Amino acid sequence: MIARPQVAEAAVSGVGVTEPPVGIAPGEAWFDHRSQLGPRGYKYLPEACQYLLAAARAAVAGSDGLLERCPEERRGAVVGTNSAVAELHSVIDRTTRTEGADFISPMTAPFFSVNLVGARLSTEHLLKGFNLTVTSPRVAGVEALHLAAHEVAGGRAEVVLAGATEAPDPYAADALPETGAAVLVLRPRASAGPGTTLLRSCLLFLPPRALSTAAGRERAERIVVSALDAVTAGLDGDDAIDVRLVADGSPVARAVSDAVRGRRGPDVPPATEVPRAGSLQAVALLAEGVRSGCGRARLVVTAAREGNVAIAMTTTKPQPGQLPHVG
Repeated sequence: MIARPQVAEAAVSGVGVTEPPVGIAPGEAWFDHRSQLGPRGYKYLPEACQYLLAAARAAVAGSDGLLERCPEERRGAVVGTNSAVAELHSVIDRTTRTEGADFISPMTAPFFSVNLVGARLSTEHLLKGFNLTVTSPRVAGVEALHLAAHEVAGGRAEVVLAGATEAPDPYAADALPETGAAVLVLRPRASAGPGTTLLRSCLLFLPPRALSTAAGRERAERIVVSALDAVTAGLDGDDAIDVRLVADGSPVARAVSDAVRGRRGPDVPPATEVPRAGSLQAVALLAEGVRSGCGRARLVVTAAREGNVAIAMTTTKPQPGQLPHVG
């Protein structure tokens, strides 16, 4: 288990979300790249790439010109995804087996590499500092936010576009495929004025096999509780926190959920009944908390059966000057 992970913090300057309207039927068309992005240059991009670009445009538009004022080499991008090109991989595999590699579309073949989804984002916004794609199961979106916050805090960038994008996974099994994107514009906390929304995050790993014993479960609970306390440090006991769980029903998820309820109270709502096949939901919940404008802190805890755990919070509450370690 990771015993002393770090908490990362950054200021949120803009938020963009691209997602299907509520109530739309699975498979029904809802996104028009021509109206959202433009008539030329976007037709052959994978749909997850289109969603990412649209969400990023909205986030940048709401950041009060921050990106334009920043030198290109001081801009970065971190994208999390689990299934951005899963369908494309399926098509390429099927075409190769049934017709031959010569019949693979030259327009979409380059996106066999999932890194090109985020690379197109960097091309679009001249993000020349760095570009990173992460794919950890279920937590990749929050992991992208965490890494971006770590980079701006370390002085390696002044602005980072970070978030998650997903397209329906053809191999989602009993999970609900995700579709859409959510992007946050992050900058150093030191540059944030009063009332600015802050993002705090922490990543953990709980080996599933370690949870097979009572001692292992107790240690996991201590680590999760310590991480929760570190991420929420500075909030008064009376401050209401909107807690959301994103889990998959696995032993890891149950252990994390029990720890969260033990620390934050039994009224924490349960995770969705049907687990999501992707990393978008957690980032979308954080973005929703920022966009609501209510000023209430939102804490999102994500856990995956593989052992990955991510904890993130958005708040306008002033935080202590020194970020704690999880001990």
